[in-house]
Amino acid sequence: MRTHLILVLALTILPSLALAQSAPTHAPSPTEQALVQLANQTRAAHNLPPLHWDSAVASAARAHDQRMIHEPGPLEHQYPGEPDLATRGAQAGAHFTTIAENLARGTDPKQIHQTWMNSPTHRANLLDPSLNAIGVAVIDSMGSLNAVEDFSHSAPVQSYSSLANQVSQVLQAHGIGPAESDQDAQTTCTMPRGSVGDAKLVVQWDGPDPTLLPDALIREIATGRYSSAEVAVCASKQPQFTTYNVAVLLY
Repeated sequence: MRTHLILVLALTILPSLALAQSAPTHAPSPTEQALVQLANQTRAAHNLPPLHWDSAVASAARAHDQRMIHEPGPLEHQYPGEPDLATRGAQAGAHFTTIAENLARGTDPKQIHQTWMNSPTHRANLLDPSLNAIGVAVIDSMGSLNAVEDFSHSAPVQSYSSLANQVSQVLQAHGIGPAESDQDAQTTCTMPRGSVGDAKLVVQWDGPDPTLLPDALIREIATGRYSSAEVAVCASKQPQFTTYNVAVLLY
């Protein structure tokens, strides 16, 4: 009997409160740069690696900042009719597995940064060891600085075929050789549900790193019931994130 096991690896969008402005094609302004420097100084004081500037993330921050200065009332991470944070980041061209945001209004960068550090939610974003990129936007509106500070864990984009080869190599290290063809896996990978072929076990999952095999798959391999596998990597079921859908058919 064939078993079809579908695993969905959850990804987290970390919320925060902040204000920002920047663009994908130019360097940060002095005010924006000051907030980046303050963020990295704080991370260094906590033995955390620095965040690198991501122009696409900064572009997403700028778009939200421009919306923010025209909206009355309290600051919001999403205004009516506006895409959510993950979608804004993806639309700006950012590639990430996690994204977070801080918003604020203040008089100068130090005051804004300290406000964030005094807030547990915003502080958590600034000191999150899993985040590695930052984009900041600051707009001066009637003497008040509106700041949006977006963070992400940036992810490189790789070809599906290259990733599938990497997964096959990992499986070989577990004693599972490649099947003669990956055609059924490629078809299965792109199907909204179900699978094709006569594999003993079908495992599918979404994740940022296809080479990290799910524990359930590793346990199945350890039973010794399988000797070969078809592998395919295709578009993720979560298109806002730089993640991949993986199909492994075991024989």
